[in-house]
Amino acid sequence: MKNIITLLVVITLFGSCTRPTEINVVEEGENLMKLSKDWSDLIKTGNTDQIMEGWADEAVMMPPGLPPLKGKDAIRNYVEEGAKIPGFAIRWEPLEAHVSKSGDMAYLIERNEIIVNDSLGNPVKSYNKVVTIWKKQSDGQWKNVVDMWNADPKGDF
Repeated sequence: MKNIITLLVVITLFGSCTRPTEINVVEEGENLMKLSKDWSDLIKTGNTDQIMEGWADEAVMMPPGLPPLKGKDAIRNYVEEGAKIPGFAIRWEPLEAHVSKSGDMAYLIERNEIIVNDSLGNPVKSYNKVVTIWKKQSDGQWKNVVDMWNADPKGDF
């Protein structure tokens, strides 16, 4: 009888343990793609403080032809200097999202278009392939931790 009671207590304890929440990686990916689209739209405002909220403190940006920019201060400087370039504009679009089963890391395949003016004031467009890596923060928000791009020979958006 004592063994049966012990067994029932053990079964009850195991049965009452909380199971980890299932992560819907498709839904999480859709949310992350919307976040990236909204971030692209935010760029148009020129509000550097709000723009910088998309990157984690430990983020690394790897623009073509430059060494990695490590941390928000280096990225902020790059963003501010880029905004000073005549005719500068950037927009991007996420194409695919890949979220880890644990739901705390993800990467996006994206494309972007960058416009700057040439020496005569004419807009010149460049197109890029982009990979961004995202990490879910302790408060549940996604932040970009790696931002990397290079030229896309197809040249379209």
